[in-house]
Amino acid sequence: MISSKFEYRKPTNVDEAVELYGEFEGSAVYLSGGTDLVPRMKLGLEKPRAVIDLKAIDSLSVLEDQGQWIKIGSEVRIFDLKQNELIQDLFPALASSLEATSCETLQMRGTIGGNLLQNCRCLFYNQSEFWRRSKGFCLKMGGEKCNAVPGAKTCFANYCSDNAPSLCTLSAEVELSGPKGQRRISLEELYTNKADKPFDIQPGEILTAIFVPKKKTIGDYEKLRVRCAIDYPLLGVAFSLVDGTGKLAVGAIGPKPIVVELGESPKQSVKEAVKGVLDQVRPVNNTVLDREYRKRMISIMAERLVNKVMEGAK
Repeated sequence: MISSKFEYRKPTNVDEAVELYGEFEGSAVYLSGGTDLVPRMKLGLEKPRAVIDLKAIDSLSVLEDQGQWIKIGSEVRIFDLKQNELIQDLFPALASSLEATSCETLQMRGTIGGNLLQNCRCLFYNQSEFWRRSKGFCLKMGGEKCNAVPGAKTCFANYCSDNAPSLCTLSAEVELSGPKGQRRISLEELYTNKADKPFDIQPGEILTAIFVPKKKTIGDYEKLRVRCAIDYPLLGVAFSLVDGTGKLAVGAIGPKPIVVELGESPKQSVKEAVKGVLDQVRPVNNTVLDREYRKRMISIMAERLVNKVMEGAK
């Protein structure tokens, strides 16, 4: 599969990148590691006039201890991030999710920013253009119906970032820079809860950095997948205990991670917290595993993960 023709640009700073985006009147995409974007372009899911490569912007590849926060540049590679001693010591849930992301070959190219901004996935969407035309375009492609749930007017694609649930349990924030300047929001605010347009990002904005409160935590991450290799998560569960308070996040079973507080007694409150998650999820048969199985695995994985982390803390 070959992508459509496009112009390639490689700016050296954020302002230049944003300006380039404007020159192409919004018909451009930002390139990080490319592990999500390039396959989408080859499938014809993206047909930009220009690709703006961010890898030459040195400021985006810096990890910095700012005292109260750890600042992680959006272009920091997943492989480098998972090996960082500060990340391993302070944020074990994040470190575990980084290790679980794809394979080392792709970790050496993929970036943390690209992992957070990967598009939602569906068996009826991530296909060749020939396949999609034969089936009929779905809502996410500008069609009038969902192909996974016949007649539905809502997109049910899944947001499959391994690292987003872990960062949500750590109360991470993200920094965005664009034509209207710079803004900083919580990671949870980034999501629209709409699978066809999953991110609250204005045209031309670049995710430049992730900020994580510099606090010693305990935690872990587990994912459900068919192969213990490069597979995207079919369900991802993260848990972190910060300042004696637990936070649980469940991902890959809807358009955004679902985050719930577990309070100061995580083992006693996890069952009730999972009920809150189950009330919000609406899995459908748009992955290689049955929707009911994926839903049942939420409580199993969440309780197992919380118990394991809390037992380890003792």
